[in-house]
Amino acid sequence: MAKRIEIISDRDKRAALGRLLADAHMDGSERLQAFLTYIVDEELAGRGEEIRGKTIAQDVYGRDTSEGTDPENVVRVDARRLRQFLELYYESIGKDDPVRLHIDSGGYRPRFEAVAGTSSESLSVDAKRFGLPIGAFTFGAVVGALIAVSFAPERNDAALTELSDVPVTDTNAYLQRVAIYEKSPAALQAFNLAQQARTMVFPIFDRQRQLLVLSVFEGVIEMDPEYFGGYAGAAQALASLSVITLPSDAKTEYANAAMKLANRAVNLAPEQAWSQSAKSWAYFANRDYDAALQLGRRASKLDPDDGAVLDFFGAVALFSGEFEEAIATADRLSLLNSSNQRFANRNISGASYFHLGEYEKTVQRFEEAKNFGDPLSAPSLAYVTAALSALDQDQAARAKLTELERAWPNAPIGATLKSIHRDEQNAEAVLRELRKQGWVSPVGQEDIQQ
Repeated sequence: MAKRIEIISDRDKRAALGRLLADAHMDGSERLQAFLTYIVDEELAGRGEEIRGKTIAQDVYGRDTSEGTDPENVVRVDARRLRQFLELYYESIGKDDPVRLHIDSGGYRPRFEAVAGTSSESLSVDAKRFGLPIGAFTFGAVVGALIAVSFAPERNDAALTELSDVPVTDTNAYLQRVAIYEKSPAALQAFNLAQQARTMVFPIFDRQRQLLVLSVFEGVIEMDPEYFGGYAGAAQALASLSVITLPSDAKTEYANAAMKLANRAVNLAPEQAWSQSAKSWAYFANRDYDAALQLGRRASKLDPDDGAVLDFFGAVALFSGEFEEAIATADRLSLLNSSNQRFANRNISGASYFHLGEYEKTVQRFEEAKNFGDPLSAPSLAYVTAALSALDQDQAARAKLTELERAWPNAPIGATLKSIHRDEQNAEAVLRELRKQGWVSPVGQEDIQQ
């Protein structure tokens, strides 16, 4: 159990701040770094009680609170992001830090806590081996266990007689689970957990989502080390983290670890579309676009009805410049008019139409995504803004740009698009329209090279 120590020196508080600022997940987040440094400086200067949203907006962001806008909204958003970061950090690589920094809800004053005995064995063997800054495994495993319990069947063959009126596909799924259960209850739990986690993967640009999904698949690997799905899912989450991480050692580590786990999945089950899809996405994270396309096509042929496989291949095709192929994959008639537990197909289609100059279809697809409740990311809103701008709908474009900047302040749109597109000119086509509407890249971010 953690032991609270009452007296913490300023030196130890500074050291706690330094460890946080050095974490790879803070790379490229200059504003969050400035926010965190400011509140610690104020606290150590004896002005902790005077920290307010207004003072942060003025002193850190240079916002004028008399302009009639709400500059403190940015402060609230960044404070929420910092709280999420702190939670993930201290549940993973910071679990053994002797001093922890907290920002309690309802305020911005930092609180320091000295702890002992915080070491945890919750990370799996693979996570420890790679030494990656992954998310909170314990939380993911608990969530996954609760999910899996709801699927566990009774081991009673007589129950099969109740399935006479069940559609064939549902009956096959039930029989599959019964067969897995006969191997072991843990194997069934791992299978169910992996299938549920697959529905949580998109959007890929959501870092917190990828950290959570990764932690769940780490749990799957622990439950059943012989099941390929744990490795395939973890590989896709790691590759996604690499894709959305700006150039750094962490980006390389994510990509290398993704390939190792994808190879493990393929070795266990080379005939499975999910294994091939995972390796395709790992190749993509390593910027081997040709190999990613080849394996993505193979995966989509192995299981042409697997929505997650199609989404990952659609993303590979989109960012590799194969726009017609991306649309053909995303706009399959049997999948387009339902959510299908998929969140990427309409986004992929809309972005691809943009690069083909069909801007009205771009807006249409993203509007459909909104209506179906598909989660949107910062790049998604960037594409909508760019399409509206290209249609000379400047008022609507500026409104969408304002929405983008409010929802994802300081998002590295330029650096992200340039690092993910095979041809940088495709990224530039989007950014050019954003600039027409007044968008300005955060200082230094567009200059980051892959």
